[in-house]
This record gives sequence, structure tokens and C-alpha cells, in this order.
Amino acid sequence: MKVKACKMSGDISLACSTLSKMLLHAARYPQSSVSGVVLAQARGGDTTSNTVVLVDAVPLFHLQLSLAPMLEVALTQIEQRYKSEGLIIAGYYQANEHIRDNVPDFVALKIAEKIAENNNDSCLIMIDNKRMCLNLIVHVEAGSLEVISQLLQRRVQHDINDFDNHLDDLTCDWSNPHINKVLTTLTAAAQD
Repeated sequence: MKVKACKMSGDISLACSTLSKMLLHAARYPQSSVSGVVLAQARGGDTTSNTVVLVDAVPLFHLQLSLAPMLEVALTQIEQRYKSEGLIIAGYYQANEHIRDNVPDFVALKIAEKIAENNNDSCLIMIDNKRMCLNLIVHVEAGSLEVISQLLQRRVQHDINDFDNHLDDLTCDWSNPHINKVLTTLTAAAQD
């Protein structure tokens, strides 16, 4: 899978956990469109760097991407959950249902527009199964592809939870702490 990212200017840097969660989400539901948000450290007016570092991803939906009430609830919970860690919603990601379709739909554009109202450095990321198509430079943390390969070999994609799973069963934690632990272990091993 490849990633297409659109941002007004500057670069995007993807942490291993960000890319891993986006791709695991798409791999868990290959028959469906999937979506989620990406998180970055709040910059607080710091404009010294032109690079936005996306440090995590939160999978949202795989059933119906355009349910406005559920989206509002999800975004509110995500903002509240990560505010204390200094993280903000920095963008939206989507993988379309059809393998040849990597064009953002109306819903993706509207959600990205809404996020951009609160964050000038926001981005829209489309997961592209066919080819790499970038409008800017995307840096991927060293060792990420090796880690993702190991995750897929271990079939970890079946363990990732999105907000749809949480709505069906409240014990399914959309922040995916169990995946974060595996990612921490594999990322440390890949850097050695």
C-alpha cells in the first residue's frame, strides 16, 4: 500500500505507529472504505519548522464513513483523550473501497476542511493501493516498513479497533493500547 498526502505547503513526517495503524486498519477491512484521523504535537504558534510530524493515528470507521453524529462524538472523544498529551487532530486519512480509487470523496474533503478550520497545518492522507502519488515530501520513520511487515505476518490487523468497533462493543478501545505495546517493542527492535 502506498500513501498519497495533500497539504498546503511543507513536509509531513509519519511516525512508524501512524503509518502502521493506518495500514493495519485498511488491511483489516479490505472489502470496505476505512477512515481515521492522525495526531500531531500541538505547535502553539511555533513556525520554526515546516514539517508536521504525525505521531499517531486513530482508526474511526469501516462501515459508514459519513455518519455525522458518530463522527462528532468520535472527534470530541479523541480531542479530550489526547489533549493532556499535547496532541491535536492534524489530519484525516481514508482508504477507499475500490483498489483503483484513490480520490478523496465529498465526505473526506468536508472532514479535512473541518479539521483545517482548527489547524492550519492539517493534511488529508489517501491510502493508495496502486501507486505512489505525492504532492509533497513524506518522510517515513526508519524501520517502519520492516515493522509493518512483521505486524502483517503476525496478523495484528485483526486486533486493531476503530470507533465502529467501539460503538458495537464498548470494551473495544479505539486508542489501541495493545497495538501501541507491540509497536513499541517492534520499533525498538528495528532500531537496534
